[in-house]
Amino acid sequence: MQNKKKLIILFSFFYFGFSGCLLSQNRISHNLITINYSHLQNISANSFFQNKMTVEKDYKVAGRKFEIFFEKDNNVFCGKKLSASKEIKVDTLYTISKDSLMMTFPDYHLEGYQLKNIVYAYLKDNIPGYGILDGKNKFKYKIDKSLIKIVYEQITHKYIKRKSTKYYFILDSKNLNIVDFKKL
Repeated sequence: MQNKKKLIILFSFFYFGFSGCLLSQNRISHNLITINYSHLQNISANSFFQNKMTVEKDYKVAGRKFEIFFEKDNNVFCGKKLSASKEIKVDTLYTISKDSLMMTFPDYHLEGYQLKNIVYAYLKDNIPGYGILDGKNKFKYKIDKSLIKIVYEQITHKYIKRKSTKYYFILDSKNLNIVDFKKL
């Protein structure tokens, strides 16, 4: 009898707990895309830019990157997929007004690796003896209307001594041309 009560309590706990998880899932769809999400949150244009530029270390393994899922009614829906399956599941679905995004970051489909490739190509062509694989690379991004400011730091370790070289770039986000370059 005591075991039966424990079993009923345990069963009801799992039933209500699991049904609560299912009810907390929300859905939004557009054309053939359906997204299941737990939280819906507005994101600022600067946060959108920072998330779009940075690639997390687990991206190659887990395939999670910040991406745009679709645009609907002057809103952009974006986030990070929880899994690499056909159905899109996210913990937090971010939305931003397309108008505010266009004012701050006109070319919002731009990816971080595209900017890195521009920086690497410029340094390879203009700095004698520059090598990408010489050390650890750090990028910091900032956006101001149609200008993207990049601080690129290359850290090398020769023997025990650590050497850091910084480069400062300003790119025009409309045509991805380098407007200004300085070696700091």
